[in-house]
Amino acid sequence: MKSFIQLNYYNGIQPQRLRNVPIIYPSIFWIQQGEKQLQWQNDWISFNNKNWLLSHGNASLTFINNPNQSQFFSTQLSFLIRPSDALIERSLENQQVDQTPEYTIDGTAKYLWQSIITMPKDIRPSVQQHIVNALFEHLANSGQLHQLFTVRNLSWRDKLTQYFNEDPKANHSIESVCEHFGLSKSTLIRRLKEENTQFREVLAQLRMGYALSLLQNKPYSQIELAHLCGYKSELRFAQRFQHQFGLTLKQYQKTFEYH
Repeated sequence: MKSFIQLNYYNGIQPQRLRNVPIIYPSIFWIQQGEKQLQWQNDWISFNNKNWLLSHGNASLTFINNPNQSQFFSTQLSFLIRPSDALIERSLENQQVDQTPEYTIDGTAKYLWQSIITMPKDIRPSVQQHIVNALFEHLANSGQLHQLFTVRNLSWRDKLTQYFNEDPKANHSIESVCEHFGLSKSTLIRRLKEENTQFREVLAQLRMGYALSLLQNKPYSQIELAHLCGYKSELRFAQRFQHQFGLTLKQYQKTFEYH
């Protein structure tokens, strides 16, 4: 059955300072406990249980997760479908001046969020889509939907990201990907260059985001995590993790309390 959303949960018992965190799909973050401080342009914005953080897909965020009473907990609701261009355009018409990626939650937003994350998986896809579209409609009327989606076709970065996300640990070669999409190698390289990115960079970003999500559930060893994320070299994985996020895997794992 087709998926319309993806849920990820993040926790911590110590402050987590992370940079360049890849956001794969358009996402809403709701901090249920603690506070997230997001670096936004030349300032910082605080998020708690009263406001949502809205992010485009393929974004890169730098933030600090601060526990409250020894606990940080947040939910990431990612959208695997997109609204109509008409809704996005309506959102642009309703946007505020000097807008930030912050949305103060109201009663309707809470209700729609709860309806989405508790949807039974066995209900008809058309019904699920209507429930998700109801939130899109609400955010468009509030002038916020365009902070999640833009009026454009999927970029090649988007297409590759979605393809890699089906199996992050697979041996994704540029040749096999070109065969899948029916493109020549030179054409794919050129199109990615037009989007200011490269094949290996898109794959690495996806795998690093996958590593963060895996670490929420189990204290994997470095070599286990490297293999799960498609790296044959444990050292190369460790170097990429530290370069990406600004801290080592062990430093990040110390901010958790696994059960």
